[in-house]
Amino acid sequence: MRKAGAVLVLGLCSFLVFLVIGYQHTVKTQEEQQAAAPRLYEPAERTINERITISADTKMIYQYFYTNDRVTKEQTEAAPVFLQGLDREELQSVYNGWQMMLFSPEKVILRCNIEGKSSESYIIGEDGGYLAIFYEDGQKAIHLQERTEIPLTALPEGEALQIREGLRVTGEENLARLLADFMS
Repeated sequence: MRKAGAVLVLGLCSFLVFLVIGYQHTVKTQEEQQAAAPRLYEPAERTINERITISADTKMIYQYFYTNDRVTKEQTEAAPVFLQGLDREELQSVYNGWQMMLFSPEKVILRCNIEGKSSESYIIGEDGGYLAIFYEDGQKAIHLQERTEIPLTALPEGEALQIREGLRVTGEENLARLLADFMS
């Protein structure tokens, strides 16, 4: 009987030792995984103690989702000066109608849905001193679609300069809206 009791105690002690070792191994593995995992959002203590804002180093990523062919195009650029210093809520008020997919000091991802096909890409530019509409085909070649009767000299200098540099527009609705602004 003593031998059976001793074996039982030894077995129980062995079980408890292996249980503790297994627990410690699991805790250590979880800590390593959490340390290695990328963070999409800032830790809560940082957001409470510090106002997160956009800086000159922040990358702005604009995603355009075209509903007809379900294609997403992405454009990345440095944060423009007028956005620097804005926090999440302030940026959302500037980009009303856009979905904010990610907001961090390193990068901001904004997405908008565009009714139409991804191939509907236009450039408002200049042709012979007049406002002109160009379109971009599937091979990225640019073709003149229409030359309006609006001389660039009739526009404010800032707008005329933007047109000379070329304004990229996606979707016919956005093109019509922008042209209406120039014609008014």
